[in-house]
Amino acid sequence: MANFVNGETVICSCTVKNSSGTLTDPSTSMKITIDLIGQNNVVVNDVAMTKDSTGTYHYDYLSTMRGQFSVKFKATDGTRISIGTDTFNLV
Repeated sequence: MANFVNGETVICSCTVKNSSGTLTDPSTSMKITIDLIGQNNVVVNDVAMTKDSTGTYHYDYLSTMRGQFSVKFKATDGTRISIGTDTFNLV
């Protein structure tokens, strides 16, 4: 788990690959949700991520809240949904 100083921009990034391991874009959407763990506080809810290149996405998050955060990446390709997760701390 990565640690960041309060006030820093946290760059949440992910890659999407097909079953062959090749970078690919989901046909429908690539979204992110960020939650402050233990506070029942969703601070980013199902927001579109920025595409950097084929299969590579990021979202810049700036917070003034301290704590541990969970991140959910959701790639939607038609009716198929793939989810990845991550966590980080703001101290």
